[in-house]
Amino acid sequence: MKILKSFKYAFSGVCIAVRRERNMRIHLAFAFYILLAAAVTGASRAEWAVVLLCIGAVTSAELINTALEKVCDRFCPEHSADVGLIKDMAAAAVLVFGLVSAVVGGIIFFNAEKVGATIAFFSRYPVFAIVIVATLPVAIYLVFRKYK
Repeated sequence: MKILKSFKYAFSGVCIAVRRERNMRIHLAFAFYILLAAAVTGASRAEWAVVLLCIGAVTSAELINTALEKVCDRFCPEHSADVGLIKDMAAAAVLVFGLVSAVVGGIIFFNAEKVGATIAFFSRYPVFAIVIVATLPVAIYLVFRKYK
């Protein structure tokens, strides 16, 4: 039963981060569209593995960054140059993971084979393209709305 409580607390932490942290919602929105791109382009098993690892790394880095910022704010509420450096370095870790993941995504998705697969898919299923475009305002709303 103790292990179940650990999972409960971990999932609770993810839910809290999604509700309270705009950057987490941004990462998850990008992850959603990247997963769609992998499905539409017929990503190989290896490409799926790399995409999932990148999503997991960026999401995990954002969770660690958020937790570290909360600890810093809790124990040093006044401005401190040292705490500022710590928070900046934690944010930089997320940035590095994000940039590397973007490069990996470029390598996987921006080639003739994947672009051709995307065009072929949307030519066959134009309604799906419309649905994806229609989800963009919803995603933007969910990312930027205020949560309590």
